[in-house]
Amino acid sequence: MANLIALFMILLIVPGIIGMLYAGSLPEDRRSMLLGWAAGFVILWGIFEVVALPLIFQRQSLDLLCMIYGGIVILLAVISVFANRRKMAMMAVKGIASLRSLPVMGWVNLLLVLGQAYVYVRYLHIDEDDALYVGAATTAVSTNTIFSVSPYTGMEYTALPTRYVLSPFFSFVAFLSRISGVHPAVTAHVVLAATLIILSYAVYALLGRKLFSGQPAQAAYFLFFVILLTLFSGYTVYTQGMFTLVRIWQGKAVLCAILVPMAFYMMLHLWEGESVRADWLFLLLLMCACCMVSSMGIMLGAVMLGIFGILSAARNKSIKMLIYTALCCIPNMICAAIYLAIH
Repeated sequence: MANLIALFMILLIVPGIIGMLYAGSLPEDRRSMLLGWAAGFVILWGIFEVVALPLIFQRQSLDLLCMIYGGIVILLAVISVFANRRKMAMMAVKGIASLRSLPVMGWVNLLLVLGQAYVYVRYLHIDEDDALYVGAATTAVSTNTIFSVSPYTGMEYTALPTRYVLSPFFSFVAFLSRISGVHPAVTAHVVLAATLIILSYAVYALLGRKLFSGQPAQAAYFLFFVILLTLFSGYTVYTQGMFTLVRIWQGKAVLCAILVPMAFYMMLHLWEGESVRADWLFLLLLMCACCMVSSMGIMLGAVMLGIFGILSAARNKSIKMLIYTALCCIPNMICAAIYLAIH
């Protein structure tokens, strides 16, 4: 139980600290604890893709991945604390003040979101795809490898499966399990599931604030509508709401429930010409994160960003935005080239 609580605390605190590297670089009116926490996960996933892929192709151990990636995370957290300690204090005061002035519908939303997270903690849903996703994480922990052993047979891969090797989200689950001592199945089905469903709604809350700037009541109703759509999306297993509700611990669900909405959030800022340098670096890491969670994200992220770049360049009659968005798509293009080379 102590390890379980510790892992929950890691996922609640560390991303918020890491995310301040981005949120702290923004103008004061754009900073928020919610943005910092959500951005922290994107940064962590983007860096994980960069660190994990070379180690996977070199057939290195999980322990080495934990040492390198864990060291980078600790270093970034220390840098963020020293660089943003005053901003963190100011944002904490601002966050408490905004919580006190939360409209009634905001409290309703909070209860509904926490209720859904509680269902993950209290009950269990078994998905057939966990034979790979959770199985690969469990195999990695038990064999001290990074996607070198098949979770189906227990034999070493003679050739890495091209469909999954470029998106090692299950290796991230294995990393969390190894550093916390919590079994990978519990890490995925309980800790990650409860945390990620809160994160999903946090991103939609950011979208609501952006769409209804200066109108907190309308933003709260927007989030309430999203919650209702999610709760009543069980008419087929293929809706985004069903992926959010019953398989959020899987990488493809993270893509559709968290990273795609975050991409829309970023595009809204860039469309209005509110960008700073930190936005573009964050967008680059967001594309890395899309590649890390799912093979669909490799092309979907690039397509989304490419369309946005074309529309923005046409609107402003400037090629600058198109060049910037193309540069942010470099991780997607590299992963696509690797896929074609090893397929």
